[in-house]
Amino acid sequence: MKIRYAVDAEFESVYLVNGAFNEKIKNIEYPAMSPLYITALPLNALLLPYTVRLIGGKAVANADLAQIYEVADSRYIVRLKERHNYVYSPARVQTIQPEKGVVPAFYRAVKSGDFPKARLMMTKDLSSSIDDESLADFFAPYIDVVENRFADLSGGFFLINKNTLKGEPLSVEIVGERINNIEVI
Repeated sequence: MKIRYAVDAEFESVYLVNGAFNEKIKNIEYPAMSPLYITALPLNALLLPYTVRLIGGKAVANADLAQIYEVADSRYIVRLKERHNYVYSPARVQTIQPEKGVVPAFYRAVKSGDFPKARLMMTKDLSSSIDDESLADFFAPYIDVVENRFADLSGGFFLINKNTLKGEPLSVEIVGERINNIEVI
């Protein structure tokens, strides 16, 4: 059985995958019970490189630095977190780059309670048909939104359920740079 991983870092980075240099990692298909070694080489001098060992969709080395979301059967999105050298760094520098685009921005606005900003990203029809409480309730069970990096899976994004850490496909209809409809499929 093979597993497919889509890997992304919360910081600008290049990678070593089992020792081979990669500028970006789109999808990696790998035997489920074979260890896969991914080394993140940050392009920011304040961050330290590290290696994560993945087996069967789980991080077994440096697990606290890799957030893994199962988005479908044998499909995982791996987000690598920052690693700082606190001994020599005077203060932690926040370099996390959130996913770009209207859908992640909309999700972040709703989760932070900035409903006026969220409404600016919706069409007038959608904005008038839903209240702030309903928007907050819709996203309440989720902790993150990640882009679908698997061409064979439906939905442009996945909402990550906070209880299971599994992704639920999200269908978003965009009309003229604004969200016209959003639903979990």
